[in-house]
Amino acid sequence: MKSFFFLFIVFFSISFFSVAQNSTLSKRVITKFSVKAVDENTHQELPANFVIQLKKAQKTYKVSNQLGKEPFSFNLLEADTISIESRIAGYYSYDELLVALCDTCSEYQHIVTMEKVEETSFENLKINDVLKLDKIYFAQSSFILRSESYPQLTKLYQALQEHPQLKLEISGHTDNVGNAKLNQLLSENRARVICNYLTGKGIDPNRLTYVGYGSSRPVAPNDTEENKSQNRRVECLVIAEKKQLSC
Repeated sequence: MKSFFFLFIVFFSISFFSVAQNSTLSKRVITKFSVKAVDENTHQELPANFVIQLKKAQKTYKVSNQLGKEPFSFNLLEADTISIESRIAGYYSYDELLVALCDTCSEYQHIVTMEKVEETSFENLKINDVLKLDKIYFAQSSFILRSESYPQLTKLYQALQEHPQLKLEISGHTDNVGNAKLNQLLSENRARVICNYLTGKGIDPNRLTYVGYGSSRPVAPNDTEENKSQNRRVECLVIAEKKQLSC
C-alpha cells in the first residue's frame, strides 16, 4: 500500500472585537472542521474512511463519508495538531499532519486528494516485459513480508499456474540510503523471499530466478522521500530461459 505523508500548517485568521473603551477582548469562535476526499483526476468526491486524531484534545474519530451526505465534521475548540489517515479501496492510502494554529474561523473544510491505484496486470505477458509488484510490502530494513502483500502474491501465483510457459526473474531494489553492500544483500533477500513463497506454493523452481540490484537501478532520483519510495521496489522480468540463482 503505497502510503503518502505530508505536513501542512493551517493558518486560521484571527479577529478581535472591541467590547468597551480601553478594554479589548478576543471573541472565541468554535471552528466546524470538516473533511472529505476527492479523486485527483476527476475531482469528484469519494466515499472514504478516515481516522482523525486531535493530539491536544486527545480525541479520535473513526468515520466514513458517504456520497450524497454531508462530510464528517467536528468542533475544534482550540489550537491543535490533527492527524488524518484516509483510506479508500482502490486508492493509495494518505496520511497527513495538520497544525491548526488558532480557532477563530467558524468553518474550515479539509480536502484530501486521492491517487487511484493502477492494478498490475499479469495477462498477455511477453519476453522482456517488466512488472512492478506495487503491493508487496516488507518490514522496514527487513526482508520479512507484511501481511498486506499476500493478495498480490496470490495473483502472481495464479498467473504462473495459468501460464505454465511463463518464466520470471524476480529482482529486488533499494534506494541509496545506507551501506551499498547491505542494500544489495537486502534487495537480494527480498527477491529470494518472493521466489521461495511461489515455489512453496508448488511453482517449479526452474521457472523462477531471483537477483538483488541494491540501489544500482533507480527509477527516480533519490532526492525526495517520495522518489526514494519508488526506488524501493520488487519487479518481475519475463525471461526466455532459466538463469543463475534459481530457487
